[in-house]
Amino acid sequence: MSDPNKEFDGIRQSDNPLPEWWKWVFLGCILFAGFYAVYFHVFSDWGTNEYYASQVQEYEKEFPNRNVAVESKDGSNPFRGNQDAINAGQKTFQTYCVACHGPTGEGLVGPNLMDKEWLHGNTDVELYETVMKGISVERAKLGRGPMPAHENSLGSEKVYQVLAWLASKNPELKSSK
Repeated sequence: MSDPNKEFDGIRQSDNPLPEWWKWVFLGCILFAGFYAVYFHVFSDWGTNEYYASQVQEYEKEFPNRNVAVESKDGSNPFRGNQDAINAGQKTFQTYCVACHGPTGEGLVGPNLMDKEWLHGNTDVELYETVMKGISVERAKLGRGPMPAHENSLGSEKVYQVLAWLASKNPELKSSK
């Protein structure tokens, strides 16, 4: 016959049963969960698919797709030389890029964008691809940090505006034409 009061390493273990009320509460919780799951997924008219679709619709209304505004057939920046776009690009740069590239673009964590050395290409096509897709840690050069992709955060139009501002400040940035 086994001893109901076992002792291990000086700790005495008693075989006390759970209180009846605890057992009933536990059984009630299990039954409630089962009935609620059946009700919610079978009889309720509120579904997650409809809710998700409504959330997506609200988001798209508030933040329209930013990647359809500008396209360039030859890869050159369509905003190069456009003063309104350059001003908008400077504002976007000051908002998003200044933390890594500094207020004048001369580099902090990110590389200097105003010198003659370009780490990931100096044409419109290369820079557009770099800004849109980002730079992973593995591709980072000269001990500089990675760069996040701005494909979704900025979109095509704002990226081209920032590149137009950079081209107005740095003659080393070449057009792709």
